[in-house]
Amino acid sequence: MSTTSTDNPTLVRDGYAAFASGDMQLLGRLFADTAWNHRNPDRFGGVKRGFDEIGAFFGESAQLTEGTLKVDPKEVLAAGDTVAVIAHMSGSRPDGRRLDDMQVHVFTIRDGRPVTVDQYVGDPEHVAAFWA
Repeated sequence: MSTTSTDNPTLVRDGYAAFASGDMQLLGRLFADTAWNHRNPDRFGGVKRGFDEIGAFFGESAQLTEGTLKVDPKEVLAAGDTVAVIAHMSGSRPDGRRLDDMQVHVFTIRDGRPVTVDQYVGDPEHVAAFWA
């Protein structure tokens, strides 16, 4: 899969659409060799490498929220091999906790695939309490 830098925003948008629809096959192809860094000191903090770890992260997030977790990309900004997404994340836990957080996700794209994703949460304490 080869893309030009003008295709990178489309590639990233396609990834969000795949997450929303539960298309694990496409997500597996996109994130096969990716390092995803959730930059918050909570249960998901740190780097996940490859889709086995990233998929487990996505799966546990969905399980803990009983499928209510939503990621809504509000703005996609691209410069060369870097794509930054301003995203609204929302969801709820069975005990009534609610997630409502604006985040920034920064993708580095090489040869048509994300090689790194840095996930910066907007309200670190709120997000940590939600996932606790």
